[in-house]
Parts: sequence; structure tokens; C-alpha cells
Amino acid sequence: MQRYFKPLKHSVIIILLCVVFLLLNIIFPVNRLGIAPREMSHFSGIFFSPFLHVDWMHLLANSLPFIVLSSLIGLHSLTRFWLVFCLSVVSSGLLVWLFARGGTIHIGMSGVIYAMWGYLIVYGFKQRQFRDILISILVLFLYGGLVFGVLPQEANVSYESHFFGALVGCFLGYFFAKRPQ
Repeated sequence: MQRYFKPLKHSVIIILLCVVFLLLNIIFPVNRLGIAPREMSHFSGIFFSPFLHVDWMHLLANSLPFIVLSSLIGLHSLTRFWLVFCLSVVSSGLLVWLFARGGTIHIGMSGVIYAMWGYLIVYGFKQRQFRDILISILVLFLYGGLVFGVLPQEANVSYESHFFGALVGCFLGYFFAKRPQ
């Protein structure tokens, strides 16, 4: 039973790290550390951006989906949890840095959330194990509306992070499902 709570604990720790960065942003403008596409001075934003949020509402909007989706990934193992998390951060961040619209700074956990969403959907249907298919269906039912987030809707929302996150997640889900256990 405790193995099911470990990924939850790790997810909450990551969100608490986001809280620390949000509090730091009150004193120091750490949100400048986000991703500014194709600017070498902001290359480190690939690693920092998921932990940075505009305000408490932005962080709250990302917290529950992140905790739910990452904990579901962690049901396989804590190693899988961290692999998918780290690969999602780096891959989606790099794609945003390379291809997103310039003149903006992209911050927030949503790219990682979309990666986990795509991962869980593709992994379950590709793996064809009852539990994984059930998780895929549950994710589609609860978070199916995320599909609309990959389309440009609001100027201050990084649909590029959503799109590249989902793309990375689908690739990771396919890759991990093909690998022998």
C-alpha cells in the first residue's frame, strides 16, 4: 500500500518546490528564468520553467492535474515517475525553446502535465494491460478537455508548451510500452 503513496508524496514535494519559487518571485523576479525561445541567455529556462508560475491561481490550476497524473504514472514505479517527469521537463522545454513564438517567456507546469496526459493515454492503449487501459480511459474521461489546450486561445497562455508536452508524452508512452518490462 505504501508503494502507492510514494509517487503522491514525490508529486506533492515537486508542487511545494513550485510554492517556494512563487514565494521567491515576490522578492526576486525569478520568473525571468522561464523559457525565452531561441535566446541562449534563457536556455536554462528549460529546467526552471515548470517550477515557475505567474500567481497562486496559475499554480493551483496546475497542482491537482499534476499530482493526479504523475501519481498514476508512479503506480508502475518511482523510477518510471522520475524518468517520465525529467524527460518531459527537458524534452518539452527544449521543443518550446526551439519552436515557440518569440518575444515571450514561457513558464508553468502545463507542458509537463500535457506530457503526462499524453503518456498515460498512449501507454495504456499500447500496453494493453487491463489496469493501464483503465487508467487511459479514466484520464480521457477526467482530462479529455485538455485536447483543446493545444490550440491558440489566449495570448498569455503557452499553447506551445501544451502541444509539445502532449507530443513528448505520446512519444514516451509509446516508447515505454514497447520496452520489455
